[in-house]
Amino acid sequence: MEHLDPELLLTWAKVARAGNLKAVSQQLFISQPALSHQMRKLQDWFEEPLYQRTTHGIEPTVIGRRLQRIGEQIEALIQEARLLRQHTHDLILGNLKILASQTNAEFILPRLISAFHEAYPAVNVELTTVNSREAWANRTEADLVFLENSQNVLKPPAEWQQDHLIETEIVLIARPDHPLAQQDVVALDVLREETIVWREEGSGIREHALNALHQRGIFPEVRYAFSGLSAVRDAVRYGLGVAFASALVSPHQQHDLAVIRLCPAIPHTLSMVYRVQGSVALQAFVRIAHALLISDNIPE
Repeated sequence: MEHLDPELLLTWAKVARAGNLKAVSQQLFISQPALSHQMRKLQDWFEEPLYQRTTHGIEPTVIGRRLQRIGEQIEALIQEARLLRQHTHDLILGNLKILASQTNAEFILPRLISAFHEAYPAVNVELTTVNSREAWANRTEADLVFLENSQNVLKPPAEWQQDHLIETEIVLIARPDHPLAQQDVVALDVLREETIVWREEGSGIREHALNALHQRGIFPEVRYAFSGLSAVRDAVRYGLGVAFASALVSPHQQHDLAVIRLCPAIPHTLSMVYRVQGSVALQAFVRIAHALLISDNIPE
């Protein structure tokens, strides 16, 4: 027999380790005579005895032990190939484009992108921060969109899926020396006489707050409007008025501002809208978002 079947070496490695033909035949689901025949073929090929029979089974010879090591090296290489295959299947490549409102970009996405990068470091993530209206209007340029729900996004097209991530509320922020800062809860009617610093048009927080005020018969003048959460907070700090913000506000960002709840509360929902037939990277991102946000509903 000129040709050596590698399977014989793999089988021999098992037999040599076990020291028992019967045990290996049961493990391989073949008869003991068939296994003995395979071992004889290997011995015939090598033209040297590979084992001696004992009262308990077999004992490999010196040559048998050396062939055992070769068989085990083949086993290790096969396992390495399997691991490489699995790693290749698990390794997700590509690019992920995200459009997000300011509130989502500030309170949700840093944690989410960090977790995604740890799990899938080969995926490039591009995050563009706009307001909710702009994010939804430009959704075709992205793989997924994070926004604050408004009336025109409640029913996305069939090719897009919408998931609510965080259910929270809108609060009022003010300077610590502002009269309203001494109260834990403020009625919306009180804001008739207040100067309000607004976000730009298209902001989810602005739309929610204005809708709530209009329902109370309050139609405030928009004297100041700033693009972005940071600009609004700074305007409040400089005494231009009070402002609406998400209750998700973090202490280090508002340490010098008072946070006041409103009555009645203004619900505020942060949502994720994504392509149903998305890439593998998108599907992985959505799974992580579900695991981190929908499961506990509290961003860290």
